[in-house]
Amino acid sequence: MALVGNLSIAQQKTHNYSVIKPSEWVIPNSGGQSYALDTYKGSKALIMKKNFDNYKFGSVAYPKDLNFTNGEIELDMTSTTGKDYLGLAFSIKDAHHYQTLYFRPASSGTINAIQYMPEKKVDFNWWDYEAEKYQAKATLPATAWFHIKAVVKGNQLTVYVDHQSKPAMVYTALDPELKSGSVGFWFGNSLACAYKNLTVKTY
Repeated sequence: MALVGNLSIAQQKTHNYSVIKPSEWVIPNSGGQSYALDTYKGSKALIMKKNFDNYKFGSVAYPKDLNFTNGEIELDMTSTTGKDYLGLAFSIKDAHHYQTLYFRPASSGTINAIQYMPEKKVDFNWWDYEAEKYQAKATLPATAWFHIKAVVKGNQLTVYVDHQSKPAMVYTALDPELKSGSVGFWFGNSLACAYKNLTVKTY
């Protein structure tokens, strides 16, 4: 049994993206989208921006060389207005194929604070995933940094907010068509959001 346990530990690997090298990432930087690596609220961060409004918009920034199936994802993020849509994405194949977990600080304390959805279309079709089974309550700050830990095991996603011991969300029907891919930041219909401290542990 000890040998099996040691093999399991040996297969785990932690990827630290606290320092982002743009040449090693896919980061949208055209068509009204842009980014900056700058200090935001006292921390070095990736700031994703856009200069237009589109309720069907969703975008991802992610490292090119990461392949994630099961494991743990941790990061910090902040809304710049309190009304932004921001989150993380995993099983990223390309700009329009991934699974996302995103947050609405303006809906803090309500069932709309957290939403999971798979994205497989050009438009970010969030309206197809408005049922309560895709959403969860959480207390989110309006414009301060908050921490997210997401654990992916098979078809289950477990979400922890701000280091709380009790999960804010447990979802058990992850999309079987999107089993693996990269992990990164998700940016919704907002003008600017900031992200930092991405670490990914693969099992």
